[in-house]
Amino acid sequence: MERTEDAGDRAESPGQPSEGPANAPTEGVDEINDFEQDNLTAHSLEESHWTGTETVVSQDDVPDALLLNLFCARAKAPKETEDSLIEAEESWQPVREWLGSHDAEQVRAAAEQRGENGLTAIHFACRNVPPLDVIDVFLSIAADTVQWPDGFGWLPIHYACASGSEEAVIKALAEHFPESKTATDGRGRTPLHFALGDKPASPDVIFLLSSSGAASFPDDIGMLPLHYACAFGASEEVLYVLTDAYPEAITSRDKRQRTPLHFALSNAGRKTVPAAVRLLLSLDRRIVNSVEGGPLPLSVLAAYAAIVRNEDENRDKRESVQRCLEHLLHAEPEPTADFFTALQSLPDWLSERAVVMPVVQILLNEKISQRFPTAVLMMDFYVLTMVIISYSHNVVNSIQRRFDDDDTNDTIATKSLIPLYLGVAYFALREVVQIMSLLSLKVFKLWLYDPSNYLNVAFIALVLSWTVVMDSGAGDRDTFRVGAAVSVTILWVKLLAYLRNMLIDFAVFVGGVFYVVRRLAAFLLALGLILVAFAQMFYTVFQQTDYCRNQPQNDLDYDLILAETRCDASTLRPYCGFWTSFLSVYTMLLGEVDEDDFESSGVAMALFVIFMFLVVILLANVLIAIVTDSYKVIQYQRAAIVFWTNRLDFVAEMDAIANGPWKSRVKKSLGMLDQDEDGAQQRDVFGKDLWKQIMDLFEDDSFDGMSTVDFIAFALLRVVACVFIIPMWLLLGIVTVGWFWPPQVREAVFTSKVSKHSSDTAKEDELRRTQVKQLQQDVIEMRDDLLQELALDRTQIVQMKSQVAERKLEIANEMKQVKRLVTMLFERQIAFSA
Repeated sequence: MERTEDAGDRAESPGQPSEGPANAPTEGVDEINDFEQDNLTAHSLEESHWTGTETVVSQDDVPDALLLNLFCARAKAPKETEDSLIEAEESWQPVREWLGSHDAEQVRAAAEQRGENGLTAIHFACRNVPPLDVIDVFLSIAADTVQWPDGFGWLPIHYACASGSEEAVIKALAEHFPESKTATDGRGRTPLHFALGDKPASPDVIFLLSSSGAASFPDDIGMLPLHYACAFGASEEVLYVLTDAYPEAITSRDKRQRTPLHFALSNAGRKTVPAAVRLLLSLDRRIVNSVEGGPLPLSVLAAYAAIVRNEDENRDKRESVQRCLEHLLHAEPEPTADFFTALQSLPDWLSERAVVMPVVQILLNEKISQRFPTAVLMMDFYVLTMVIISYSHNVVNSIQRRFDDDDTNDTIATKSLIPLYLGVAYFALREVVQIMSLLSLKVFKLWLYDPSNYLNVAFIALVLSWTVVMDSGAGDRDTFRVGAAVSVTILWVKLLAYLRNMLIDFAVFVGGVFYVVRRLAAFLLALGLILVAFAQMFYTVFQQTDYCRNQPQNDLDYDLILAETRCDASTLRPYCGFWTSFLSVYTMLLGEVDEDDFESSGVAMALFVIFMFLVVILLANVLIAIVTDSYKVIQYQRAAIVFWTNRLDFVAEMDAIANGPWKSRVKKSLGMLDQDEDGAQQRDVFGKDLWKQIMDLFEDDSFDGMSTVDFIAFALLRVVACVFIIPMWLLLGIVTVGWFWPPQVREAVFTSKVSKHSSDTAKEDELRRTQVKQLQQDVIEMRDDLLQELALDRTQIVQMKSQVAERKLEIANEMKQVKRLVTMLFERQIAFSA
């Protein structure tokens, strides 16, 4: 087996796969290739001698007893092309001729010649996919050599399995030495490990090798044959054989706590991997979660998906990865903090597929309706509203103080700025806790890649900065007025971002704005160039004309004319300066047109007509068409993706804060015991039964009449519930940021309708289930038919036996009759003779 790159050049993580054996998908398989490289290096001098890669020894210089080794080493393994198959077949002809020209003793002596590293002729032959007739000669004349390991513990069957030899060859080697099926090399690997490499054997060979228990043999790093099969993308039939031979292999972990599922997902782009993932999860769903500190399978898939970039070149790989993702999510993994951060780390093209799956949306709804996320959402709204109101009031007050000549104090009372300080402290604490949580999960990059975090930092910095300026009275008054006015934008954008996480309409709007801007990049650039061009043309046409000669030359004249004429600045000559010309062209695009400015010049009028047609009529309508089309895309095709992606970001943030590893560490450092999950769940359903009983009051109408005692009692209870209990309970929840709301209220307020999504994988699974049910029904019907046929056959057999017995009796009677007749004839013949 060849190796094209060093193991040190490849990533050690199981989540960073690559194709083929030389580019091993995991560290465990890297070590396979490392050992093979060591083996090849150790044999390099001897192999170069035999194969002639270095001109050291010619064929005439090799003793006759060693020619067999030379010819076997120079034989070529077949490749995929037809020419290579012919060349490989011809390369074994010297071996056949040598074997045919020597007697058995000479062949035996040559076959037992061992090289420096213990290799014999059968070792060399098995490395090059030998034909069965050659192996039969070795096994018939020098059968003992099949039991001889080389210097690294490899038997000939190890080489045959590693080279992808024919089934008949491997079967012959195993039959002559059955113990070889469980023989291990220096690193604990059986021939079955090698049969599952880059040249996978057929399911029949895998069944043959695993029948002796080899499927349960781990190598020196704890990898079972099933790990190898998943790492190299074995077929579903092979996986069935391995899991049937050793079912415990599904949950077995190597020394880094990796199951076969991790190795399959590390090469999720292979066509065979989705079937492997489906099979493994169908046999044991527990492996979809992290086991004893091992990596989360979804994180492994995310790491692989990150390297699949180009959509056109990797279309098949993307489809395979998406199907693997759907199999993982349909297995219902535990909604831990690691799970949500892994969902966040998926690339956009894969995350968009995940968030529209009902199983993910259900989990997000469950999480966001819990107490802590609900409390944070409501607290965000309260604090943000408080900051916006306080900021608007204090900025206006500060500006008035700064421009009031009678007031020498430009500062604002600190007590009126307390809401701003508290708001900044709250949001700053949220960001710090979020960063700590992500650091504890080792996914801080998610914070860096999330644009909303930069909005939060800008919000905190601006509000704090202007609050300090208002508190100290520092800064120029004009600079403060402009800066504070611009900063208001951040406050309202922050509120819009909050509403984006709450309502799908706002999510669609925000997503639509960014989507439309991206789509308009080329159009806006072209429009800007056209506006600049026309501004330059108008500015040039009117230079040194009567139109511009009476134009004011300085700001003093400009202000004087405005004061005297009491006219608007737009009535002055707008095309006598480049900047005013550009502004006028821009306003013409928006519909503010004064054609009187162009009547003095025919060229100017022509340019005006061209501008109106090209820009105002044509480009403006193109702009409207692009915006409308783009917004429809985001509204009808990407609305659910945008909304649920935003909700995933928030839920992941809350879950990282509430349930991240830092929580257990803090409790441990403080000597606190972790509360059991059942207790936490009971606290989270506070008031659920009571609220249900209150709601049942409005559904029970089974009364005989309105004058009955039961009806009057229920009516009074309904009035009390509507007037006192429900309003007071809802008000208590509002005051306590939803903490004392029953789960039903939180679900009604914060959950969203789950999208109906039917993926190709779901359809395929449903089809498989239907086919399995149909097959089971067919088997039952066939069994009944067979039983009926067997019963009928038994009856026919009994009848046939009876008939045969009757025939036998008739024949016996007839034979007796014939015997008596013959006896009578003999007696009469004797009497006649006498």
